[in-house]
Amino acid sequence: MSVPSWAIRFAASLPNVMTVLSGMSNLSQMEDNLGYMEDFRPLTEAEQAVCFEAARIINSQIAIPCTGCSYCTEGCPMHIAIPQYFSLYNEDMREDLEEKGWTVNFSNYANLTGKFGAAKDCIACGQCEGVCPQHLPIIENLKKVSAHYDH
Repeated sequence: MSVPSWAIRFAASLPNVMTVLSGMSNLSQMEDNLGYMEDFRPLTEAEQAVCFEAARIINSQIAIPCTGCSYCTEGCPMHIAIPQYFSLYNEDMREDLEEKGWTVNFSNYANLTGKFGAAKDCIACGQCEGVCPQHLPIIENLKKVSAHYDH
């Protein structure tokens, strides 16, 4: 089965879900969707367990669970690119930095700080944390980002 079929079947197997929308870019994707939805089978318990284990593995590799909504950036007095910095940091935390010592994200971070405030520029006003739908400790996470990139 295709990866999209797992995703759609997962969503369609949830209680009270009546409709699942799928974005498609070509005819083969449409045919794939029609193929498994024509005779829909909800995920079995074993298939659900595979999905939850995959989610656990993916989530365990995310240092800062930011969804990138950018609600935090609009009112930031220091114009810090919070979601972008968290994304770079997450990517680096998945790397073996002791072996590499450096990743392209150090340059990406430096480029972003040419347009936005650096993580170290945070004045801890808390505006960002007040609007974060994930209720992340953004100020503390910016300190981690700064310790990693601002040398």
